[in-house]
Amino acid sequence: MDIIILGFLMIKGSTIYELRQMIKNSLSTVSSDSTGSIQAALKKLLNKKMITFTEQIEGGINKKVYYITDVGKEHFQQAIAQPMLYKEKNMELSKFFFMGFTDKAKRDDMLADYIHVLEDELTSLEKINTSTSPRYQFDDAGLQDLKKRGGAAEYMTLENVNEIAHFQYATLDLGIEKARFEIEWFKKFRERLNLEVTADKR
Repeated sequence: MDIIILGFLMIKGSTIYELRQMIKNSLSTVSSDSTGSIQAALKKLLNKKMITFTEQIEGGINKKVYYITDVGKEHFQQAIAQPMLYKEKNMELSKFFFMGFTDKAKRDDMLADYIHVLEDELTSLEKINTSTSPRYQFDDAGLQDLKKRGGAAEYMTLENVNEIAHFQYATLDLGIEKARFEIEWFKKFRERLNLEVTADKR
C-alpha cells in the first residue's frame, strides 16, 4: 500500500478520497481500497517524512491534501527499481483448494458464482479501458495542469508522461487478459466436473 500511495502522489497531491478512488479504479485487483488501509499507510508515511499535507476548507469541510516529499520520491524510486516478484495471493482460492470437503450438490453453484464474480471484474476493467480511450492523448495544457497538482513536477514532460502511461495501460491490459483466462479456465473446469458427476450417476 505504501508504494501505491507514493506512486499516485508522484502524479498529484491527493485527499484520502481521491487516493481511494484512484486505487479502486486502477489497482483494485492488486490492493485494498479501504479507507482504513489508506489511513494506516498515510500515518506510517507521515512518520517517515515521506509525505506531508496541507489542510483546506471546502464548503465548510476541512480536507487534508497529501503530497510526496523528496524523501518519499527517493524511497519510491528505490522500491520500484527492485526486481519484481510473483506474489499474487488470492485467499479466496483457498476455498477452491478445499472444495473437496463441500457438499457435491453445491459445488456447481459455487463455481458458477465465482465465474460471475470474475465476469463482473472483467466488465469493470473493460469499462476503465473504454474510459481511457483513445490512449496517449496528452498535450501541453494537460502537462501544465499536472505540474500544478503537487506531484513530482520534474517528471511531467510529454516523454515521461507517455512512458508512465505506457506501463499503466499495460497493467490494465494484463488485468483484462488474466480475467479472461480465469473465466475460461473455470468454465472448462466446471464442465469437466459436471461430466464427472453425470458419469458417477450412471
